[in-house]
Amino acid sequence: MDRWQQFISELRRRRVFRALVGWGIVSFAVLQVIEPIMHGFGLGDWTLKVVVGLLALGFPVTAALSWAYDLRRTGIERTPAAAPEGPGMPERPRTGRIRLALLLLGLGVAAAAPGLVYFFVWPGAARRPAEKVEAGPAARAAPSIAVLAFADMSPGKDQEYFADGLTEELLNLLAKVPGLRVAARTSAFAFKGKNEDVAQIGQKLHVAHILEGSVRKAGDQIRITTQLINVSDGFHVWSETYDRRITDVFAVQDEIAKAVVSALKLQLLEAPGSKQRPTVSVEAHDLYLKGLYLWNQRSPDALLRAADFFREAIRADPGYALAYVGLADAIQVRTGYAWIRSSELSAQAKAAALHGRRTHPWGSC
Repeated sequence: MDRWQQFISELRRRRVFRALVGWGIVSFAVLQVIEPIMHGFGLGDWTLKVVVGLLALGFPVTAALSWAYDLRRTGIERTPAAAPEGPGMPERPRTGRIRLALLLLGLGVAAAAPGLVYFFVWPGAARRPAEKVEAGPAARAAPSIAVLAFADMSPGKDQEYFADGLTEELLNLLAKVPGLRVAARTSAFAFKGKNEDVAQIGQKLHVAHILEGSVRKAGDQIRITTQLINVSDGFHVWSETYDRRITDVFAVQDEIAKAVVSALKLQLLEAPGSKQRPTVSVEAHDLYLKGLYLWNQRSPDALLRAADFFREAIRADPGYALAYVGLADAIQVRTGYAWIRSSELSAQAKAAALHGRRTHPWGSC
């Protein structure tokens, strides 16, 4: 007993407990920011598991380092032993060092255990009742849907911007439907390009239905294939293929949204649709989608090119309010980079936004 008391006293003297608490605070802070970063870079769930594993591994390492070293004003120094043999250590030095290493390892594992249990055990147990609730009457009373990024099936594989733009516009149309819960764009687009099971996507996004599709564009002809899937059983609720000319893209967006609402059996006084077109120019709309695609990449070069596309869209249709708003956003986001003269760009962004508001009051929303 005396040896254990001496060992605990030595842990306190060497500030091992304080170091473990500090590492716990650092780990908590890292976990708060890692998930948004993952989604921003399109990383999978394995990234979070790797980070949690590395943070857990840091507890034994922290315990060992804090035992051996101390951080002082003069720098990192080796902590002097309290006695020639050290507290609680047997007379054989090698055996004592092995035992000490095992004790510090066990202390680190014990410190990491609550976090590991919370992350790998408790959330799984907590999600299972939630899944059952979502499958019940409450979920049916409040229909929910996620619009996944449409795939580019064009021969040249050069229509990704168009597929993303169509997805966003469908998402915006469905988000205006009363009584329909629609997963956020950022959450839905996190699954872009991933071959993940529909049931898992539905559970992660907390939705009962998934809308997915593809776009095939050749010349002025476009084929849009859409599928509405029930997450609970994985079967198709509705599926349709639209062969149209590119000039009919606005109408087909409304047609898809109405078909989805009808398949979900929502009772509406008025069918969803674009009551007032932001532009009647197909060219301006296409340029706007290219700018929006680059804007979502958030890099300095992409933002610069996005602004150019928005300007071209404005030239094609000087009354296109959304293009002015896109230009303002592209200019304003670039001010976050230190090498850019932010005051000059902020003035340009404000001018573009005000022009968009004057062009169309709802365009600045």
